[in-house]
Amino acid sequence: MTEAFLWSGGRVFTGRRYVEAVLVEDGRVLFAGGHDEARRLAPTGAERPLLAGRLVIPGLVDAHVHVAELTRVREGFDLAAIRSLAELKDRLAAWAAGHPTGPIVGRGWDPERWGDHRWPSVRDVDPIVADRPVVLHHASGHAALLNTLALEASGALGRGAVADPAMIGRFPDGSPNGLLFEEAIRRAGSVVSDRSGPPAEALGRTLRALTSYGLTSVGAMSASPEEVRALRSLDEAGRLPLTVRAFVRLAELSEYAARDLAAGPGRFAVLGAKGYLDGAFGPRTASLRAPYADDPATSGLRVGDDRTLEDRIAECTARGLVPALHAIGDAAVARAAGMLRPSGGRTGPAGRIEHASLTPPELLGLLQEVRPTLVVQPGFVWSDHWLRGRLGPERARSAYAFRTLTDRGLRLAGSSDAPYDPVDPWRGLAAAVGRRDGLGRSANPDPREALSPEEALGLYTANAATSLGLGGHGRLEPGAPADLVVLGPPDLARAVAAVESPVQETWVGGRRVYVRPGPREE
Repeated sequence: MTEAFLWSGGRVFTGRRYVEAVLVEDGRVLFAGGHDEARRLAPTGAERPLLAGRLVIPGLVDAHVHVAELTRVREGFDLAAIRSLAELKDRLAAWAAGHPTGPIVGRGWDPERWGDHRWPSVRDVDPIVADRPVVLHHASGHAALLNTLALEASGALGRGAVADPAMIGRFPDGSPNGLLFEEAIRRAGSVVSDRSGPPAEALGRTLRALTSYGLTSVGAMSASPEEVRALRSLDEAGRLPLTVRAFVRLAELSEYAARDLAAGPGRFAVLGAKGYLDGAFGPRTASLRAPYADDPATSGLRVGDDRTLEDRIAECTARGLVPALHAIGDAAVARAAGMLRPSGGRTGPAGRIEHASLTPPELLGLLQEVRPTLVVQPGFVWSDHWLRGRLGPERARSAYAFRTLTDRGLRLAGSSDAPYDPVDPWRGLAAAVGRRDGLGRSANPDPREALSPEEALGLYTANAATSLGLGGHGRLEPGAPADLVVLGPPDLARAVAAVESPVQETWVGGRRVYVRPGPREE
């Protein structure tokens, strides 16, 4: 039986142009254009939702979100709101009292949000919990604080456990201070990594929550074999509320069976594999070509050796997967671009550079030559408002340079990197357009790097969809999947500037998956 919907009585932005109406039939866009023509084409019995002056846009796409980690934060020990070390200690003590058995794993603390910016140590957590493992992940995901029991159980301190001793934090006397960075975290074993993953039902709750922001497709990054299987089980049961394209772990590609990499029957598929070349600005592990302005003793951490990474990229492309390389600092971005350049007879997709946060002018030519997709996080413009102190004002001018990169013809795909930044795409859109947050802060406030509302939306629609191999998504044009969002404000600029999410309805494949609750009647 044909299902048809005709939206009219407001405005529709197709991703290319504004029109009066959009007609959907059997889950796909049949027509987008004038109201009269849409009415003429509408089949008998088509439902006719009245927009009443509202705006319809294509469904939003988050090209880089850590679904399992976001689920753990949503349903676990969330430290993102902590604003002091004293508060961190109080929260840890309260959580330990309320959860008297088993390891304690928390996520989201960030000293850049604290008054004194002092990093915690094992001496802060051992007096609170010493009889079971405690692992508290930094907001960036590139550092973690462990108590002594967890540190000893992790194996990170063993001879040869990590290639770079800088990945183990130490007190001035040389003893471990409880902080692990980068590969030291990933190699620390089950105490830190929690490889079992959230159950399918919990992942489903997270994905349903994402539809309230207007998200209709996501890229699930660094998905473990367990997460891949859980997402596929949701797909097989017809319980995925949106489209998911997964990127597995490049360093562990051999652990994924052929079935793990096979497409699901509906909305799920494995698209690529993600590897790491550096860390993040917060813990000063992003790899820079010159030392940090606020700590000249370090230029960050170089993760992985080139030969091993190149072999893994070759294996990735041989298995039909898209390589995605995490690179934040300018040294790492240059290294990633070089690795993604086809050479020596190797062919395949140019791949993606995840983050590409610092792109000074001398890197632009290389990026234009290789032409990877740059998967950026506009929300970092606000979250990293302290970045000019970290890099120096001149170097920070090349951070999150969205206008410069766009004008060079490079494709930017929008994303959140949640849970390491808020998942709300409307926050990212506002940051891409306005640059400064509500307090006037910005990692790079240069207004010349601002995008128009329509350009910013393109990052989160067609560009992000293309980065996930979803051809035809992200536009409300004939033949495209009917993934769309109904907004309350009548124009996009007002929607982007709104304090609260403007999303009123979200539709995936012609089916409504979210409707904003109305006010409750007394």
